[in-house]
Amino acid sequence: MPTKILEFHGFPPLSKESVSFATQKWCPFVDAKCKKIQSGGACSLQGPSSPPVIICPNRLYGNQFEVIGRIASEVFGSDCDLVTDIEAETRRRAGTLNGKEVVVFGQGYSGEVGIKAPSAEGETGSFKVDYLLTKVGSELEPLSIVAIEVQTIDTTNSYKKASTSYYAGQPHPSKWGEGGTNAGFNWENVTKRILPQLIYKGHALRREKLAKHGLFFVLPEPVLQKILTRVGSSLLEYPKGPGTVTFHSYQLADSWTGAERPLVAKTEFTTTVEQIAFAFVSPQNLPPLGIYEDTLSAKLEALSRKKRL
Repeated sequence: MPTKILEFHGFPPLSKESVSFATQKWCPFVDAKCKKIQSGGACSLQGPSSPPVIICPNRLYGNQFEVIGRIASEVFGSDCDLVTDIEAETRRRAGTLNGKEVVVFGQGYSGEVGIKAPSAEGETGSFKVDYLLTKVGSELEPLSIVAIEVQTIDTTNSYKKASTSYYAGQPHPSKWGEGGTNAGFNWENVTKRILPQLIYKGHALRREKLAKHGLFFVLPEPVLQKILTRVGSSLLEYPKGPGTVTFHSYQLADSWTGAERPLVAKTEFTTTVEQIAFAFVSPQNLPPLGIYEDTLSAKLEALSRKKRL
């Protein structure tokens, strides 16, 4: 299915804001170099009859990482104080800790933290969670932990030709209209990568006594709906607690004033790791019984009929 580039370096392609940031290869949402330069600088794509889909995690980080602050406020209180590890240590030395500090490890704050994990032949491997938030005490000891995973969706094929035109400050007419590309969305990654990672990290986090609110998962609304479709939309809702996964989904606003298109919070839903794992291995939305046989029979019959002609 063809798509068009909806946002290019944060704004509608060829708008003055988009051209300004594209010239600098800059991301307006995290105030840093665009991480999608090699693939083409697009933030979101849209199919002809479907809602926009965010394809870059940085697109979710606008308004000073508001999606992360929302989770912190929900767990630690609206007056919590998000700081880096260096800021927390500086306050400790100065005796100015206020008791509301939450140290954030992840993009935009402190660096990501690698978690040790077993790997092949007894070696020690590691994996990373996008954000780890920890409420700290007077000696910066962890009192409570929240883990946040952030995912968008990868693309199939390429939108490079359209982005090349936009980097040159030129329109990109195509048979699919302005900005049209043959790039699609790699929905198979929901099954191959996103769900397995979510289950693994959710189980690992469940073993942490300080992780009292489970794992949070921030993602675009269309990706959440694809997950629910894959597992059969049968996930039961639970209160937040150890071993839970809370989905926070977002969508681009349909209408807005000003240059930057805001994010709109869409769905908040909490279930358990076990619910996700069971639904993953026991999907309900399966093709009809005998679909492989019927499809092959139809193909072979059509081939036979063609040869007789």
